[in-house]
Amino acid sequence: MVYPQLEEQLSHARHDLRQATSENIIHLCKHYLALLSEYRSKLYELQGTPGINRQSTSPTSPEDVGDIRRAIRAAIENTTKERNGTEMLLLSMTTVSGYEAVEIFNRRKYEGHNNWELRSSGIKFSGGTGRDLLTIKEAVDIAGLLRREELVAAQASKKIQTR
Repeated sequence: MVYPQLEEQLSHARHDLRQATSENIIHLCKHYLALLSEYRSKLYELQGTPGINRQSTSPTSPEDVGDIRRAIRAAIENTTKERNGTEMLLLSMTTVSGYEAVEIFNRRKYEGHNNWELRSSGIKFSGGTGRDLLTIKEAVDIAGLLRREELVAAQASKKIQTR
């Protein structure tokens, strides 16, 4: 462990993200991304440090330095992959277009209808009245919540299957 306290915080944040609800998943993603960014920055700083082994007071051999550099590089690559995956997750939950909202509504049969349509004035199901019209912002917000609920349900299902 290079940064034990930060690595422990990352472990807890990763666990919390896996236990997320549709209400807190965005916050937990952002928190995890911030910790990953901090950890990655520290690893980059460490990578350029001569005599890399910060926790050892004894001189390190060239072979040890090479091993340490490879371990740091692997940690940077793993952190980058984790960050990229988490950013994609966050993006998928926070960016929903009107077209995607219609697709989500139809797939989920939102409010009992599978014939939602995007119109210039908003989103409504075929045959619906003016009362049934959702503004695009309302529809996008609802669709984002539905998408988060689907993700949380998929994570819960995955946890049950791995037990």
